[in-house]
Amino acid sequence: MKTILLLSVLFSVVQSIMAAAVPVEAEPAPVKVGEEKKEVEPVQPEVPVEAEPAPTEAGEEKLAEEPKVVEEEMELSPEGGLQSHPAGWNRYSSGCYLFVTPSRNWDAAVTFCKRLGASLTSIRSPSEYRLLQHWTRSEGYYTSWIGGSYYRGWRWLDGSLFSYQNWYSQLSVTYNPCVYLNTGRGWSNSRCSIARPFICQKRSC
Repeated sequence: MKTILLLSVLFSVVQSIMAAAVPVEAEPAPVKVGEEKKEVEPVQPEVPVEAEPAPTEAGEEKLAEEPKVVEEEMELSPEGGLQSHPAGWNRYSSGCYLFVTPSRNWDAAVTFCKRLGASLTSIRSPSEYRLLQHWTRSEGYYTSWIGGSYYRGWRWLDGSLFSYQNWYSQLSVTYNPCVYLNTGRGWSNSRCSIARPFICQKRSC
């Protein structure tokens, strides 16, 4: 009986020694709630970035230069040519002319020309008449105011009497004291309150 008990004790001791010799794997560290394990992403090589051009301020964009417009000379009579100048003025012979729209009455046309240092045009020769007649027609109008009016005779705005006359028709001077040019033939008189295009004239431009 004692022998059996001794063997049992000895067997238990041997088992304990063998169990102690087997390595035990370490348990993983506890993970907190909501803290998932993240995989480590491989590091990508850096790509050099080209520098962007410096921004330009508003309105600083360079625009292509517009081509310069060269206006051609128009020969309208053997005595001279109508040469284009800046701002619509045209030189002919010894004066400069400006055809003006929109239409105004005669008094407003006189005031407009004065503000430009000019006068509502006078016509002192057949060639000058043909020039202004052609010009008015080419602008798409049948008539245009000129600087003639009745005051103790038909006079130009500088007070001189008509030395050259090219009347197509005449109405009563009492109600029709202002002169306008016809593109068909000559000139006529009418009420000054009618709106028409007009022609300003000055010595130089």
